[in-house]
Amino acid sequence: MVHLGSSTPPLPIFSYIKGDAMAFFTYLRSMNQEELYQTLREKAEQVAGRAMSTPRDFDYLSTRIFDKTKGYIAPITLKRFWGYLGDEHRKKPYRSTLNVLAQFAGYVSIEAFEESHVGGSMVESDFLTNDSLQVASLEKNTRIELRWYPDRCVTAAYLGMEMFKVVESVNSKLSVGDTFMVSQIIDGEPLTLRCLVHEGMAPTNYVCGRVNGVKYRVM
Repeated sequence: MVHLGSSTPPLPIFSYIKGDAMAFFTYLRSMNQEELYQTLREKAEQVAGRAMSTPRDFDYLSTRIFDKTKGYIAPITLKRFWGYLGDEHRKKPYRSTLNVLAQFAGYVSIEAFEESHVGGSMVESDFLTNDSLQVASLEKNTRIELRWYPDRCVTAAYLGMEMFKVVESVNSKLSVGDTFMVSQIIDGEPLTLRCLVHEGMAPTNYVCGRVNGVKYRVM
């Protein structure tokens, strides 16, 4: 008979199960972390307005990150994080690198980004650090360009009193001549057009970039 006392070493089968379980949970954790990193890459590409597919793209992203956050990430570091140099050159990113990338994507920190994406769901509230445009600061006849997924592009002229008129529309349901009202545009966030008058129809509201947000540019 085997006596199981405090000095008795664990049975081989239990050691195997314990070790196998730990390896399994470590695997799950690494998978979840990689999914999180991939989401961060996609968010950064959305803000940058391009996918990272050439060396020039990484140079561009490095510059954009510094311009927005004042934090510098070398192009070579970005290439490693994106896996552009191959898996053999991929290294676990420093927390400081992740923080800057998260800030570039519009979050206060990598912790805030993680909390927003745990389990693939977004939290109900968070601080926004994205660039924003206060429409009241624009001069009349100023034009803005709005872009959202997958290939929508609308150019509108400012008429004053928060009112815009569409002057160009590509792959969008909006038409040239439509008018709408907006008081603020937040980069990378959904944009609600108030009092939209579309082709003579009664005023209504319209949401651009409901899922991936809208990128804007003052022309």
